[in-house]
Amino acid sequence: MKIIYTKKQAQIANQMVDVLDSKFFKSLSEPVRVEILRYLLLHGRTDIGTIAQDLPQDRSVISRHLNLMHEVGILNCEKESRHMYYTINASKFLDRFTNITDLVGKCIKECGPLCCK
Repeated sequence: MKIIYTKKQAQIANQMVDVLDSKFFKSLSEPVRVEILRYLLLHGRTDIGTIAQDLPQDRSVISRHLNLMHEVGILNCEKESRHMYYTINASKFLDRFTNITDLVGKCIKECGPLCCK
């Protein structure tokens, strides 16, 4: 039996796949980045040198993780003289999750009978 779906349902399903396969979620799936997030949650605004002192990874590895997290909008980065300071970009972080949950709700509403049997 072939399931028939509308163009709108296909579009919403494709948006869901794009969101769930995004760099944002990939950046949260790495344990080192989760540890960096925990560190910043507990310590607030911190430079890379201080973070590197408390984590077992090399500074260069932490730097790559911080750059990726900044690139996807999870972190803010400010340069002061020779130091880069990182903080969690709380509003953008929360907005991303809000948008995702809104899209999930929209998908369930539009595709409900097809996806929720």
